[in-house]
Amino acid sequence: MYRIEALEMIPISLRLKQTFKTAHSTTKNRPLTLVKLTVSHSATGKKTIGLGEIQSFADFSYTLENQSVSRDIVSTMINPMIQNLTFESPQQFAEKLERLTPFGSFAKAGVEMAAWDAVGKLTNQSLAQMIGGTKQRVPVGIVLDVNADVSDIKRAIDKGYQRIKIKIDAQLLDKQKLIERLNQFPNQQFSLDANSSFSRQTADFFNQLPENVAFIEQPFSENDFVDHAFFQKKTPHFLSLDESINSLDDIHTMIALHAAKAVTIKQAKIGGITAALKAIQLASHAGIKPWIGGMLSSNLGRAVDLAMASLQNITFAGDISESSRYFEHDMTVETFEIAQGLMTVPTRSGLGVTLDDSFDVL
Repeated sequence: MYRIEALEMIPISLRLKQTFKTAHSTTKNRPLTLVKLTVSHSATGKKTIGLGEIQSFADFSYTLENQSVSRDIVSTMINPMIQNLTFESPQQFAEKLERLTPFGSFAKAGVEMAAWDAVGKLTNQSLAQMIGGTKQRVPVGIVLDVNADVSDIKRAIDKGYQRIKIKIDAQLLDKQKLIERLNQFPNQQFSLDANSSFSRQTADFFNQLPENVAFIEQPFSENDFVDHAFFQKKTPHFLSLDESINSLDDIHTMIALHAAKAVTIKQAKIGGITAALKAIQLASHAGIKPWIGGMLSSNLGRAVDLAMASLQNITFAGDISESSRYFEHDMTVETFEIAQGLMTVPTRSGLGVTLDDSFDVL
């Protein structure tokens, strides 16, 4: 049995090496909230601090939960109710969080991540071990923003990234130029992330895309399950839902409507690691291909994403770029590097990373 002893939140800011632009927004500084959860083990009397991070963004351009809202949910709804809370497993802890509130997916995910880390440390198990991961090294991809050019693609290929995701914006896109660029690299797997910027009227050009495009991510708006389903029936390409997936209910809706043939799994956005595991299982059983998306997270989140990507039924290379890609200074001592298109899954207990306290506190 485990017991929650204390919870601490530390708002931080990680500075990107270069501005990252999507159809939603432009990001130069990435706000995150570090969660420190003190957990004790009744059988051994040991106590440890589990680490997690809240990965919502600064504003509401991506979802209706931003960093301020996430911290308020933890402060007013979660923290008061979990003081001295006992639980038998991280999954049971996640169930108790879910009963507290159906909302606040990012807030719950950040606290639950810390619980997984703590239990892993107390039982000397890695996160990958705890969730049933089977791969020691996993294929990874890179995300290029809307301003990416041929030289950016060539650098990514030289690095060995197995999938290159290109952000696109329907309002700015030169469609013919994009198709020509994709055709320049016929042996490289690509995906396109539209970030909800298209409509049925503007989406027909997707049918002209070459075969090296593995899938198109979220062409239509968050609530347009019907439009996605309609378009998925008429396009030869896989669609993958991202912004539409904010809970397990959304997974059920996607499956029922046949809205996409792939799904972007982001544990921070769907409510945590436990919810993400259930989503992967549901999607796989329905014949939908799950893969691990990224959230401009620190190495804490990257460690979790690598563990999730080690699951047997993950299909595409995840959005898990190496540590040196984004931030001038990350939160952990450890770094993650790509080698021959693969990244090593952490094997130390818990998340497998150590906090570097020299980050910028807001």
